[in-house]
Amino acid sequence: MAAGDVHVKTIEIALPSGQLHTNALYKNGRHQCRVNLLVVKEVEQQDGTWKDVPLSKEETYSATVTAFGGPSLPLPSGWSCDHDKNKYDTGLRTFGSEPSAEIIPAPVVAPIELIPRYLRCSPGTPSDTQRFMGSIVVGGKVYTTNSNNRTYVEITPVTPYVLKASDLTLYMDADAYAFGGSKGVDVDVYYYTPPSGITFLDNLGLLNPVPVNNEGQAFETSYVWHVGNHGIRMKGGVIRASSGAGLRMDMVQRGVTGSPSIRFSMRPTIMRAIRFRGWIDTRDGDNNSPWRLWDNFGCEHVFYIGWLDDRNVLQLRS
Repeated sequence: MAAGDVHVKTIEIALPSGQLHTNALYKNGRHQCRVNLLVVKEVEQQDGTWKDVPLSKEETYSATVTAFGGPSLPLPSGWSCDHDKNKYDTGLRTFGSEPSAEIIPAPVVAPIELIPRYLRCSPGTPSDTQRFMGSIVVGGKVYTTNSNNRTYVEITPVTPYVLKASDLTLYMDADAYAFGGSKGVDVDVYYYTPPSGITFLDNLGLLNPVPVNNEGQAFETSYVWHVGNHGIRMKGGVIRASSGAGLRMDMVQRGVTGSPSIRFSMRPTIMRAIRFRGWIDTRDGDNNSPWRLWDNFGCEHVFYIGWLDDRNVLQLRS
């Protein structure tokens, strides 16, 4: 070798906990499990000695996680590796008042560089334990934790949990909006709050909403039905508004004079449904469409909006 040559003195892979194995990964395609690559790079000096130097941006970017074995082995089918953490929490759901916590490793001492990577596992992937190694390209050569120091981690993905309607806490605001009596407009807002430690992050809405004439741009209808003369109809469905405040009537149903505001911020949850009563010139329909939401661990939960009392009251079902 000659002055200016580089090589990797150390490359290891480890879990933040320091353990060899974890099952803290829901196989839903969104949840991530963090692993750390620990790397030391050296460059040869004029006098033949070696000096620790930082990785280049390109070298750091090349760091990845693959199946344990040869340097060209891909990840197992259904697995993927991300450079960055996404918005979903790591770790597993806890029960009761104990919060879920990500284990953060102690700071490493220079010249060791810590490179985090994040593994994901798709739905339907077998729950077999998989062994992984780290790799990095330095000086045009691939270094792996199998050939250097022979370190690895093992991950056993687990099936995501599923919330039922009975797991949620309901708060109904029967006075969100009302005007004009039995022939006017009346809006009830339903708030659904998940158990402690769970937060809904993504409201995907209804899979197959009922088409409604003059539907509000932030609303999707599960059912709409006439309730007597004068074109008065009940409709129940979900709201896709991004904020809990500032909901206007035309976001639910267009054509209401003045598009008044609807009270919509009584509970801090994005899982909110509405029962609207008013004049709607449209056909009746009841699709019983699935309502999909993703929580803070990326787990998907599916519910259905049913009804009671001649469609005057919403009933959430699993």
